Amino acid sequence: MSHLEDLLRRRGQERVLAPGEVLFQQGADSDGVYFVTSGWLGVYRDEQDGSYLLSIIAPGEMVGEMGASTGRPRAATVVASKETRVVYLSSEDFNRALRESPALAAEVIGSVGGRLTEADVMRIALGHSYRQAVDRVELLTGQAARLEELIRLREELAAMLVHDLRNPLGVISTGLEMLKQVQIPGEEGEYVASIVDTLNRSALRMQRLVDTLLDIARMEEERMALRPAPLSLRELVEERVEEERPLAARLCISLECSLPGDLPVVRADRYVIQRVLANLLDNALKFTPRGGRVTVTARPVGDVVEVAVADTGPGIPVEERERIFEKFTQLPGQGGDRRGVGLGLAFCRMAVEAHGGRVWVEDGPGGRGSRFVFTLPVATDRL
Repeated sequence: MSHLEDLLRRRGQERVLAPGEVLFQQGADSDGVYFVTSGWLGVYRDEQDGSYLLSIIAPGEMVGEMGASTGRPRAATVVASKETRVVYLSSEDFNRALRESPALAAEVIGSVGGRLTEADVMRIALGHSYRQAVDRVELLTGQAARLEELIRLREELAAMLVHDLRNPLGVISTGLEMLKQVQIPGEEGEYVASIVDTLNRSALRMQRLVDTLLDIARMEEERMALRPAPLSLRELVEERVEEERPLAARLCISLECSLPGDLPVVRADRYVIQRVLANLLDNALKFTPRGGRVTVTARPVGDVVEVAVADTGPGIPVEERERIFEKFTQLPGQGGDRRGVGLGLAFCRMAVEAHGGRVWVEDGPGGRGSRFVFTLPVATDRL
């Protein structure tokens, strides 16, 4: 975002917010964007029965870009969590920067998409609909009636995800694939292609989130049908690593794979274990700084094969190493691109344990970074 940073230096206006000070109010006219240089901002949705925290804006992030680019009123209230410094840029200057820099436009779209996804998950986990569901259950006096209502609420959520999220995402993905076929010459074509590519990645990321939510619900209810079969883990790991190499290159991270030639065949559901690997690799790349390294290894240990994904990121405190496998868990200090919705590792644990294996996290090699390890049983039959 060098184009934006240059513009902020030339045209930006610095402002210092006291703890609790409102930067802008939900429903107010959008007049520009704010780039956080220090401190933290809380984004709140105001509703009739109170305000709900949707996300945290950390140093290096922007807020207000959606309103500035669309001209719509502010969709939320933003408040300083502690003393915070921001740099203000008018809507006119911001939109000029978007027109002049396709890379900036693509990054802004990705940032807005990620924040909207996070806000939706926060609503499900903590928001108004959750409290309404609790009230419905509390009104019931019998234990059996409460259990029946809880099961029905879970089924309602699953149905909502299938019909209200998966179907529109399918339409969006199809439309984006069609747009990729349109040939537009010159700089305009490069601009459109970069936007379409960013939108496509966001749609795929949202699709994976929906699939993960559904699969977690199925596994909790023991309704997810695995299709285990003899599987060459070596081929699957190498295939997944190759697919992640372009992302690693963009992030300037070295991605290495070291597997023995005689790695035993395991018995597992290929699609499910592929997603476990994807989650662990995505996490490793997300938390590893530029110039760092992510390494995938595997080895036979008795009647199981042990697969490990190690990174040179900040590591995970010992006291948090069990909690991170719980749904919607985020570690303190995770911000910016490092913040997720807290579902990937929960899915990994459930999926691996459903195969009869286990998963854990430990210190990376030499005590640096993290090393996520999971095991799968060796197949007794052959490919």
